[in-house]
Amino acid sequence: MNNSESYSIAFVGWNPFQFIQIKQLAASMPGSVFVIEKKKNNNVDEFSEEILNNNEVPILIWEQKDMIKLDGVFDIVVAQTMFMHLHMFQKSKIVMLQYGYAKEVHNFGTWRAFADLTLTYGEYATKKISHFCPTVAVGNPRYDLWHEIYFHEKANKKYEKLLNKDKKTLLYMPTWGELSSVDIFLDAILELSDRYNVLLKLHHNTDILEKNRVDIKKDDNIHYFGATDDALDLLSISDIVISDYSGAIFDAIYCDKPVILLDLPEKQLESIDKIDEHSLEISSRNELGYRVNASMNLSDALEYVEKNSNTILEKQNEIKEKLFLSENNSVERAIKEIDALIEGKHITSQIQSYIKESVRELYVTKRSLAILKKKMKK
Repeated sequence: MNNSESYSIAFVGWNPFQFIQIKQLAASMPGSVFVIEKKKNNNVDEFSEEILNNNEVPILIWEQKDMIKLDGVFDIVVAQTMFMHLHMFQKSKIVMLQYGYAKEVHNFGTWRAFADLTLTYGEYATKKISHFCPTVAVGNPRYDLWHEIYFHEKANKKYEKLLNKDKKTLLYMPTWGELSSVDIFLDAILELSDRYNVLLKLHHNTDILEKNRVDIKKDDNIHYFGATDDALDLLSISDIVISDYSGAIFDAIYCDKPVILLDLPEKQLESIDKIDEHSLEISSRNELGYRVNASMNLSDALEYVEKNSNTILEKQNEIKEKLFLSENNSVERAIKEIDALIEGKHITSQIQSYIKESVRELYVTKRSLAILKKKMKK
């Protein structure tokens, strides 16, 4: 049993994906709210009416420039990524939820030092982040639904009219920006619609920030999904997942879906600073799925994966066990650890406090420099 009713808690995010990530946890904590950090590009417009008016987690829209005013209003502020003024928060306790496993340069970065507690998917991430703040593995609260029969029944009912039951279903989930495979592989994937139901789940940043990057092509066997669509629903109805360097790789692995990985040219990867040789999607790429490069025939690759899916899943399961807790009670575990933080059981160590102060000074300096540059331009 938790005592979350005795304290106030806010979940912070700026896009619909972040709401989808935390909804299961937030809905289990009475009185919690989701704060949309409203940016100048009015990102609030990207949220569906279903999210803005949902009955489980109240929505609070807050101007980005005023985020510091939330400090102390809530006992706990939960975030998945950095938000404006986070480094200035002193009164509210900061809890960070692991955002994903891809792009370790960011996900395991020093900004984690601003947390009073970080909750991870498993011990692999805990070992990486525990240098910066108190860290506990609880699993991914979003995944609890995957183990419920009603969830899969609901997903099937939701999309059954879209799918040809005589065809297997491919789910393409590319990342965004320079690491995205859409420019090289999208046409080849769409051409597979004569043999498969093709689902294209755009990365939320592509859907929001790169609106003209993907041309929508009409086809009865091709279906597009964006930032407000839940990838977990789509994973439930899919047979094979195709991705590149996206965190969706690890969603698919957790959900026991065979993965095809689209490789970008090595020279292109060398110039991208979002990943390095330590990132799992680079260092453990051969374990994450069946790899395909631009010169290979995607159709042949799919045929191979269909015939050898058990072998591919066995290999994926080995890394799954390293990355995720096997228990199915992540929401309960997360609430228990947040309760423990309120009760003073998670203590920032001496070294973690030194790192936190150094990172705070860096952010203050960077912020001051940005303001100075802006004034000089004027």
